[in-house]
Amino acid sequence: MSRLSNPISDQSDDQSTSSDLLLPDKQTHGTVQTEVQTSYAGGNNEKPRLLTVSFSCVVIVQSWLMYGLSVGYISPVLSDLEGSGGNSSAPLDKLVYQDLFTVLPAISGLVSVVIAGWVVDKIGRKPSLLVCSIAHAIGWLLVVLTLLTEGTMFRLLLFVGRFSAGIGMGFASLCAPLYIAELTPRRIRGFFGTMTQLSLSVGVFIGQLVGTYITYYWLAVIILMVTCVFTVLAISLKETPRWLMTQKRNHEAREILVWLRGKNYNVDKELQEVAEQLELENKTKLNFTETVQEFKKKSVYYPVIIAAILAVFQQCTGVVGVISNAEDIFKQAKIKSPGLLSSIALGGTQIVAQIFGTILVDVLGRRVLLISSAVITSLSLTVMGTYEYLNSEPYCNPSTGSGCKDHLYPLAIAAMACFIAGFSIGLGGIPWIVTAEIIPLKVRGVGVGIVSCVNWVLIIIYAGLFRNYEDAVHPWGAFWSFALITFCGAIYIATFVPETKGKSLEEIERSFL
Repeated sequence: MSRLSNPISDQSDDQSTSSDLLLPDKQTHGTVQTEVQTSYAGGNNEKPRLLTVSFSCVVIVQSWLMYGLSVGYISPVLSDLEGSGGNSSAPLDKLVYQDLFTVLPAISGLVSVVIAGWVVDKIGRKPSLLVCSIAHAIGWLLVVLTLLTEGTMFRLLLFVGRFSAGIGMGFASLCAPLYIAELTPRRIRGFFGTMTQLSLSVGVFIGQLVGTYITYYWLAVIILMVTCVFTVLAISLKETPRWLMTQKRNHEAREILVWLRGKNYNVDKELQEVAEQLELENKTKLNFTETVQEFKKKSVYYPVIIAAILAVFQQCTGVVGVISNAEDIFKQAKIKSPGLLSSIALGGTQIVAQIFGTILVDVLGRRVLLISSAVITSLSLTVMGTYEYLNSEPYCNPSTGSGCKDHLYPLAIAAMACFIAGFSIGLGGIPWIVTAEIIPLKVRGVGVGIVSCVNWVLIIIYAGLFRNYEDAVHPWGAFWSFALITFCGAIYIATFVPETKGKSLEEIERSFL
């Protein structure tokens, strides 16, 4: 992002304005003067229309719906493939196959995030989103084709398909928040930013619910069809004006911004602000050496560090452990179909909470929701840890049930629901918004890529080591340790994370200078 003094903004907002906008032009490889006439009825007070930007953002967040479907696909179909009934010829009859099936998307997601940070700046936001959709489509097509194979070829197609879907997940995790942050007006940027996490939750919920009733194959067919629809819609999207201006395609940037904001909105003030920022930063693209030098500046590395640590606290809430133990708690409550009910209860709670978060993020601000989320999450984890402690030895004899506090399960379920709601309303999605907002435009692709890489590394660690950690410190120890870490996260957010509500991306960047 970049800036300079704005001749347009120096004029009264309630007057029609006419200004000469100096923008670098790609065709002349220099600076040309383009006369900008702005005599709209609403002047600068005219609000941007929301229809086109809303359509664009709804399409973009479908990349996270695909992400969620890929995650939700794991739990309900694994029993189809693992031979839980003792079938030694089942495709995933060995534990190593099951672990590979689960972890492969996270591994490829990490690999793709490393690449995506460069790709998203090199080819643009829209082409990067199309890479995401194509990777998903190839992955699910390969899973569908497993119906025609068996044995080693079955596993090869399944694993390559999961790996390809993981590439799509990695691109989505980086590209979508960045795309939305650069397309949306500041007053609704948070609203659409939180829709990524909402779409992820909806995808997980649908995948788990539908997968309960149909086989792995037909669920893959449904996801492939959804992916094809998403790809077609993604083709209709526009590139972000900010990225186009970094490529000196200013005329095209203006046309797209008029299409997004409406003909009656004065787009020149917004364009001027971005142009000034780009001019202030640098007139040349950064090579690898220059990028490394750029990261030595506090105004660049400091926001990246803030976002990366925020990502650490997001993953260290222990959400993996809560979801993993949810079915066990429902079993202790002697509820029929505990797996299905826990999926519906937790998935429903998560979606409702994220809807509230989506509404409140531009009302209360990022920091208020993040701090509230961390505190609620920490308290819920403490209660859940206490419940697990009271139902463990020496207080409880699992074989006889003597001394067990199973009657406290309503408290555990309530704490679990509060945890999911608290996590979803803030820590679940807002860190992605803040990351896309605070990292400077010049290194935003690389910076967001670094943060996403940190996120994916933690996902792989949790997926591969959580059960071992839980066995080592007991479930109650795991919950209590997560509660302490999350409480420290609340202190960190209150101390270091800036409020970005109502600020332009240019204003946010200036605050780190």
